[in-house]
Amino acid sequence: MSLVLVLNADYTPLNLTTPRRGFILVDKGKAEIVKPDESPILSSYKEYVRPLIIRLLNYIKYHTKKLKMNRHRIFKRDNHQCVYCGSRRDLTLDHVIPKSRGGSNDWMNLVTSCSKCNVKKADRTPEEARMKMSHNPFEPTLINENKVVLKIWEEFQNSFVY
Repeated sequence: MSLVLVLNADYTPLNLTTPRRGFILVDKGKAEIVKPDESPILSSYKEYVRPLIIRLLNYIKYHTKKLKMNRHRIFKRDNHQCVYCGSRRDLTLDHVIPKSRGGSNDWMNLVTSCSKCNVKKADRTPEEARMKMSHNPFEPTLINENKVVLKIWEEFQNSFVY
């Protein structure tokens, strides 16, 4: 199922919605199509443009919602592989700064690790254990949570000439 990226009036990403809801917003005059999809919406008597990215015409005040942290999202962020060796077997969570040293349970301190690397690292930091991470932990957002939407968003940003 495809999704429609909804932008605020100032072109900041708000959320994702269904193509049906996106079309309704455009049809009611509450939004405009910024980037259409290649396949149109066909009806018995007319052909409509299918939205891919829409922009609301009125600015909406909003508070950014942070994604709740859980095991599944951390695995997804790290592409379901160990950040130390790249293995996809026996995955667990590892604290970059161990809890015994004051490490917290947040996006920036938890990474996906295989059991073997987790035991090898033990109660040390990656530098102390001489283990290199493939990437640094980060807090995912609405856009980078969905790979397809991230690709569309990056293409859209690259199409602007400043």
